[in-house]
Amino acid sequence: MILFLLILSIIFNIAAFLSIYLLFLRQNRLISKEVQHEKTLNEIEQTFTGYLLEMKDENEQFLKQFEKISQTASIPAQPDDLPSESVMTVKTTRNLAAAAYKKPQKNKPESISDRARHLAHQGYTVEEVARELKKGKTEVELMLKFRQS
Repeated sequence: MILFLLILSIIFNIAAFLSIYLLFLRQNRLISKEVQHEKTLNEIEQTFTGYLLEMKDENEQFLKQFEKISQTASIPAQPDDLPSESVMTVKTTRNLAAAAYKKPQKNKPESISDRARHLAHQGYTVEEVARELKKGKTEVELMLKFRQS
């Protein structure tokens, strides 16, 4: 009986050592993943920093060129100094640059359901709205019901 208990104890000790060894390996793998993740984050941060610095330099160069063009355009052109084509080119370039920095206007096309709701608010009947939008009466009713909820 003692021999059986001794063998059982040895088996449990071996199982415990194997479990501890496996946990140690997993912990080391997790630590190496964390180090690799930090390296990746640092590389991404450096990449973005470089990209932002490059954009900043390009913007500064663009502003310098724009100021240079603005100063050239603000000087009254004398007919003998500058030909009229170069003045037009400067003005065109300036207008293009100004148009590039304008915010795009919201020309959002109105959807059919929005138009149906708008017409219904104006007092049109469902049939008139359907005729106006060239849609079926049931379809317009459904659009208005879905918009209400």
